[in-house]
Amino acid sequence: MIWWVLGLTILSVLSYLTDVGVLNLDAVRVPFLNASPLSVLILLAAASLLVRMLWLKRRRRREFLEKKIRDLESKLAALAGPEV
Repeated sequence: MIWWVLGLTILSVLSYLTDVGVLNLDAVRVPFLNASPLSVLILLAAASLLVRMLWLKRRRRREFLEKKIRDLESKLAALAGPEV
């Protein structure tokens, strides 16, 4: 996850330098979007980071629920007592 944030930070710095005028990337445009390549890369990186965060959150939630199910099943087995 840290690599995504680092990459997004580098893209943001490059975009800032382009806006200030240190880098001249305004001549290059992405067709159909009328945006600079840095803007498109920032958008893709941010969207990818969001999707990854949501996917990891969903996976943790599922693991938590599976653990809770195992705990409840063991408590139910203890309440049922020894089988005859």
